[in-house]
Amino acid sequence: MEISVLGFGASPIGNVFDPVDEKEGITAVHYALDQGVNFFDVSPFYGITLAESRLGKAHEGSRKNIILAGKCGRYNLHRFDFSRKKILKRIDESPTRLKTDYLDLFQLHDIEFVDKAILIEEVVLEIQEVVKSGKARFRGITGLSAR
Repeated sequence: MEISVLGFGASPIGNVFDPVDEKEGITAVHYALDQGVNFFDVSPFYGITLAESRLGKAHEGSRKNIILAGKCGRYNLHRFDFSRKKILKRIDESPTRLKTDYLDLFQLHDIEFVDKAILIEEVVLEIQEVVKSGKARFRGITGLSAR
């Protein structure tokens, strides 16, 4: 499967910027699917898991046609937890909310907020284990701009 030129960032359907009615959010996902968008990016941080739940409802029945990217590590504006325990908890909980058995891409969310030694020595190894387990196909990182 090829990734679409445009992706769908799911933070708005988690009420991150403004309140969005659930039906309106699901309609937006369906519209994106109809337009050929197949890459969907979401985090438990977006609406404190609301975006994951809504995206799971919206794509039900079309999982084989989409690429789901999830995240771990950031859980609110000022709280980060890249511990092994939290990473494993996320890879178990997020797919459940997303109504899937696996994520295509599992990302470390905003890595500039974690100690670099911990990131290199521990976190990268944990996320590699998630991929080996089959709960995610690929791993990645995200970050805020340095400026």
